[in-house]
Amino acid sequence: SEYVRAMQKAVLDYVLVNPKERQRLGLEGIEPLLASGQNGPFLPSASVQRLLQRRLPPEWHEHVALAREDIAWTLQTLSPNALELSRLWHENGYESARLLDVASAELLNRLPVKADWFKKFQQSSTEQVKGQLWSHWLPKGLDVFRRLPPVPINGDTDAYFRAVATLQSNQLRRLVVASLQDYLDFFKQHQHTQPLDPLQDANMHTSLPVFETEIAALEGQIVFEPSFVDTHAAVLSVLEGAVSATAGLPRILPAMIASNSFAVPTATASAKSNPNVIPTTRLNEEAVQQVVQELVAIIEANKAAPNELAALFDPFLYLLELDPVAHAAIFATGADHSAGPDLGRIGSEVERLQAAVWSVQLLCTDTVWTGLYCVQCRKLKHLLESAAAAVIHSLLDVVRLAARESNIHVFEEYMAMSTELGKPCNTSEEVLSLKKFISKCNLDNEKLKDVIAVNKVRDEFLLKFRKHVPDDDFDVARRAYEWPKRFADVLREAGTRAASEHRQFEGALKARRKDFDKQMEQYQAELAVVEGRADVVKRQVVATEVVELKARLQAAVKEAEEINNQEKMFGWPLTKYGHVPKLLSTLEPYVGLWTTINDFYNSYSTWMNGPFWQLNPEQVEAETAEAFKKLSKLNKTLSTAAQTGQAKSPALSVAEEGVGKVSSFQQCTPLISAVCNPGLRERHWAAIADVVGFEIKQDQVTSLRRLLDTDLFEHLDRITELSDSASREFSVEKALDKMSADWEGLAFELGTWKNTGTFILKGGPIEEAQMLLDDHVVKSQAMATSPFSKPFEERLIPWEARLMRFQEILEEWLTCQGKWLYLEPIFSAEEIMKQIPKEGAAFRVMDARWRQIMAQVHEQPLMMAVADMRGVLEQLKECNMQLDVVEKGLSAFLEVKKMAFPRFYFLSNDELLEILSEAKDPIALQPFVKKCFEAVKELVFEENGEISGMVSLEGEKISFVDRVNPAASGAVECWLLEIESAIKRTMHSIARESLAAYAKTARTTWILQWPGQLVLNGSHVFWTREVTDAIQGGGAKGLAAYSQKCSQELAKLVSLVRGSLTNLERATCGALVVIDVHARDVTQYMATGGVEDVRDFKWESQLRYYWEHHDSPPSGVKKQETVIVRMINAEALYGYEYLGNSGRLVITPLTDRCYRTLMGAIHMNLGGAPAGPAGTGKTE
Repeated sequence: SEYVRAMQKAVLDYVLVNPKERQRLGLEGIEPLLASGQNGPFLPSASVQRLLQRRLPPEWHEHVALAREDIAWTLQTLSPNALELSRLWHENGYESARLLDVASAELLNRLPVKADWFKKFQQSSTEQVKGQLWSHWLPKGLDVFRRLPPVPINGDTDAYFRAVATLQSNQLRRLVVASLQDYLDFFKQHQHTQPLDPLQDANMHTSLPVFETEIAALEGQIVFEPSFVDTHAAVLSVLEGAVSATAGLPRILPAMIASNSFAVPTATASAKSNPNVIPTTRLNEEAVQQVVQELVAIIEANKAAPNELAALFDPFLYLLELDPVAHAAIFATGADHSAGPDLGRIGSEVERLQAAVWSVQLLCTDTVWTGLYCVQCRKLKHLLESAAAAVIHSLLDVVRLAARESNIHVFEEYMAMSTELGKPCNTSEEVLSLKKFISKCNLDNEKLKDVIAVNKVRDEFLLKFRKHVPDDDFDVARRAYEWPKRFADVLREAGTRAASEHRQFEGALKARRKDFDKQMEQYQAELAVVEGRADVVKRQVVATEVVELKARLQAAVKEAEEINNQEKMFGWPLTKYGHVPKLLSTLEPYVGLWTTINDFYNSYSTWMNGPFWQLNPEQVEAETAEAFKKLSKLNKTLSTAAQTGQAKSPALSVAEEGVGKVSSFQQCTPLISAVCNPGLRERHWAAIADVVGFEIKQDQVTSLRRLLDTDLFEHLDRITELSDSASREFSVEKALDKMSADWEGLAFELGTWKNTGTFILKGGPIEEAQMLLDDHVVKSQAMATSPFSKPFEERLIPWEARLMRFQEILEEWLTCQGKWLYLEPIFSAEEIMKQIPKEGAAFRVMDARWRQIMAQVHEQPLMMAVADMRGVLEQLKECNMQLDVVEKGLSAFLEVKKMAFPRFYFLSNDELLEILSEAKDPIALQPFVKKCFEAVKELVFEENGEISGMVSLEGEKISFVDRVNPAASGAVECWLLEIESAIKRTMHSIARESLAAYAKTARTTWILQWPGQLVLNGSHVFWTREVTDAIQGGGAKGLAAYSQKCSQELAKLVSLVRGSLTNLERATCGALVVIDVHARDVTQYMATGGVEDVRDFKWESQLRYYWEHHDSPPSGVKKQETVIVRMINAEALYGYEYLGNSGRLVITPLTDRCYRTLMGAIHMNLGGAPAGPAGTGKTE
């Protein structure tokens, strides 16, 4: 019916607006009505009027009739099946159904909602309608054709089913369009935004917010959870889901009617390309995109108010950055760095933070409606308030802890003073110290009262800000505040006790002085007795008496000093005790006299009457000389006293007698030195007997007195000569004995060497043995030339030969061990043994001998025993000869490997051998990659063992154009050569690609897309090309214009550096800035210099990079374009050696001169080494 009405309306409008049709139908009478309403909405424009008033050809009516007849025969939608499908759509509510639910009470009653809940809810609604279409609408539509077999008009079955598909497509399109329109209308409630109303008391909201979001802080920035991006994505995702829900529904086809089922289209087939799918609305259609644009506009417009609300919190975000502990530490001391916290500063800071908290509370309500969004602010407000509260708590804790610590200090000070005042005094010094301490306590008490007053002010401060104080702090404060009152009683009691004890000690001092005077009278009488002693026979008794009297007088001197000290403490006048030291000094000569006389007479008796051969000549001579010296000095002292007019004292007689006794004995000391020489042997005694004419026996009976009774003094010169010879021979004997003793017990220290099953020498005993050998060999050789070594020739010559042999053994041994330690791990590797079998066999023979020697030494490790072992020296020499042969063969082998892969020359022999021993495991070679390829940190290995790329020291990763398979290459030097070639081919390939991309990409983008080394090269290539074009196109003016372009590009690069870049990108840009600055300076220099020709020396003298064809590029690939470097008349091919993403320092005029010199050298196959002052560009 709607279709019929629409057609009737179209025919009527056509008739009314076309004058010829009105004339044909006789409707001229309505012309006045049409004229009066010519401004009506139905009158067409002038162009349409001309179209309608055009003259139609005569056959037009025939054509219309034929078209009407054709429509009647081909219009398929008038069939009963089509009408049933329309009825099915309307009667089952699909016309009013919506893919998106924006009107149900379930949604409206829950508004506002989270974006993810909204998304899930709408997706559920979409899936519900989609499920009805699949489970009900499609099967019911298929039933229609089963009940009413289709009767295609004109027998065109394909057209019939296409018409059915079009009918169903229109129905689905109406469903989608209506759903999107309702969805858009739902959001259009918030199309017109209102100003921000943070306190929710100004705006009248006619619609509920749709989305709920929470304002929060993250890393010092305000964020929304969920974010606007999440909400935006959810809204569009819901829309896309609704549009896609009707896609993929299968068309009704004749095969489905016959099979009682319909085929589900494959997932890969789209509705546009799959003829078995009902066409429906797509996302890229204009109507859908119009809805999307309107939704996006609404969402974007509604972001303004939440962002304004977030901005209100910006002034308070500093609260989140405050560290409570660190912030409180700033206020822990006063502004003038005093000991305690400044309450004024802390109070001001606490009030400022409290004001900030109050401002945050009044900033907005906990929930703010901003149109589309309902913003929850409670969490952020609580977070800010908590942060401020934590800082306030820490600040007040500073005051609380300061008060607590101060109160504890006050309490401890009072306790310490009270304890000290309560101690009893045992000496007068302690009484006087107590009195001084009482005075000090009075001063300290006043200071502590001031501290208590400060702490009370702190308590009032904490009370003002309602700071919670623990009960323990109250107890500490209470105990401290009670002390001033208690301490007054303590001081009073201590003063009374100190006065009483002071009187007691004064009385004791008076009694002590009286007793000391009596003592000194007694000591003076004893000294008088000592002065009159002269009996040498009683020397032992007298010596004892004078020593004891000296000790008592020394004690008296100290007693006198103590009495004077106590008198000084009590403030008494000091008693003079000068006579006490005088008594001690008077006694000193008598002490020296009698102790010396006693000691010498006792020694004299022992020397004269004991066995003479037990005497120590040196000791006898030293004691005799010391006694003579002391007695001579005392004799002089006592003689001086006698010359002053006094009578000769008995002590002087004793001294003179002692001097004569000692002097008489000193005449015997040469004889004692000669006959008591410990070096005298039987041969010497026999010679002495021949001289004196009788045998001198060394027994217990023969004493010095008996020898003196003979005529030995007559033969003293000859006896002395024999004794001197004996002393020299004795020194040789002692040296031999000492050398033998030094080697006794000295043994080799052996240690197991890894898992070889043998041993090696350790360094400690070896160093000691080498030091002894150096010393003993020299001594032995010196003794062998001495005339006094003749009695010991049978012992000395073998000893010297033994030492020389052991020295040679040790030298050969250490040499052999060093070579063995170097070669053993090398020849333990099977790979090395396979490649040099001859040297390996020789090493095996030597290794067996080495192990045999070490086993023998392990059983008998004493060094002198090893020196006596047969064949050890010869075997070690043979081992060293074999090791020399092995080393020469090994060196030749390594030279072959280095010639095969010259980069091995960068490695030491040890490193190269380690590489060769690990040849089967290429990954084990990673630590040595940097030494072979300077800028490569490591190679990239795949799971199958192939090498696919490399990583630079800066972390830049480059994949090879061709992978390298070490397993297929075999020897390590072979696949390393392939790696070298792969690096050059890869760098050449990337250079070609980067240069091709330069012209298609913005330079600031291009810089970040390619490896740093090739960015520098590519930039230089294009600079060379563009400068050449500028010279050829405009000469100096062209260069000036191009200089401006260089400055602009440099400014862009600087802006890029200031942005957010990775470390690698920043390194590339940093190096490129140096290159670009130099390029700009060179361009300006040439423009100023008037360069008009590319052959000008100012241009040709610059380092220029060209991308040109070459028959033999360094990368080893076929003939193709490559980078060529030119400078003046020198030319060099770029080598494509990987240099990593290294930086550039500076390019100076000296650097350019070096470039020119070195380029000329390279052109002539020479080299060079820059030298010059620091900071002139040598590194570049």
